[in-house]
Amino acid sequence: MTLSKPSRARRQVLLAAASVAAAPAASFAQQSWPTRPVRMIVPYGAGNQADLVARALADLLGKRWGQPVVVENVAGAGGAIGVAQIARAAPDGYTIALAAIAALAVTPHMTRAPYDPLVDLTPLAGVSVASGGVLVVHPSLQVRTVDQLVALARSRAADPLLYYTAGNGTIPHLSMEVFKRAMKFPATHVPYRTAAAGSTDLIGGQVHMSIDSFSVQRPFIESGKLRVLFTTASTRLPQVPDAPTLREVLPDLELPTAWQCLLGPRGLPPDLAARISADTQAIVADAEFARKLAPGTEPLPMTAADVSRRLRADYTSYGALVRELGLKES
Repeated sequence: MTLSKPSRARRQVLLAAASVAAAPAASFAQQSWPTRPVRMIVPYGAGNQADLVARALADLLGKRWGQPVVVENVAGAGGAIGVAQIARAAPDGYTIALAAIAALAVTPHMTRAPYDPLVDLTPLAGVSVASGGVLVVHPSLQVRTVDQLVALARSRAADPLLYYTAGNGTIPHLSMEVFKRAMKFPATHVPYRTAAAGSTDLIGGQVHMSIDSFSVQRPFIESGKLRVLFTTASTRLPQVPDAPTLREVLPDLELPTAWQCLLGPRGLPPDLAARISADTQAIVADAEFARKLAPGTEPLPMTAADVSRRLRADYTSYGALVRELGLKES
């Protein structure tokens, strides 16, 4: 028996059915995603500025998705350990990361990071920017201005002042090295695993100073345990109105900017990435998110494409700065 060929209309129906049958099952599963808690890696310790931002974002994403978004701190190596985890994660939307630019654009130039930030990650959305860093000193230094600090540091060249950061390659590390170079004074870097550990030693006088976010140092400033010599905000912070801005003290000096973005692993399905990106952008643009951020931190609305472009630009410029300063893993 000879079978007749199906009509053109019939063939179109069959082709459409075959196309649907061949579509990845993940596309359909994403309609109900997430069906279980989502893990949000923060490549820094608890209490770090990025950690505070992540917890605010996780709370609002959890409400939107109807599933808990659990923040997991994976500190160490200037953020490289945590970023490596997200790079190795399954691209199913159940592991995302809130990372600061340092781990993506600075650390890889200082050490053999086990990831390529331009290849192994999926940018999702901009989240926040540190608009108010502070240079703080232990009160025992008896300095109240930048000029006094510089003079003291120069007088102690044989016994250098110590400054802490939350790790090699962090934006505070880069900022202090740029500041030192501009003012031509010696100081020795003491990297810690977390900002909280460094702050503890700064309050105790084991180290002498730091450039860090205001949100991290605020309680110690308000209690008088630390003294502010300048802030990096564009205008004076209302919480420390007597502290001058960097622009007032050194108008020609510009320090690196710390900003945070949401990322996923490479291979995240486009429709799922688009959903996470859109939901995050909606939250970042909402006034409720801004209210949850600590003073000195502001929302940074950016699309995935914006994040990708800025990441590539910072990767190039910060890489050049690292080489210029001669920074290496210590």
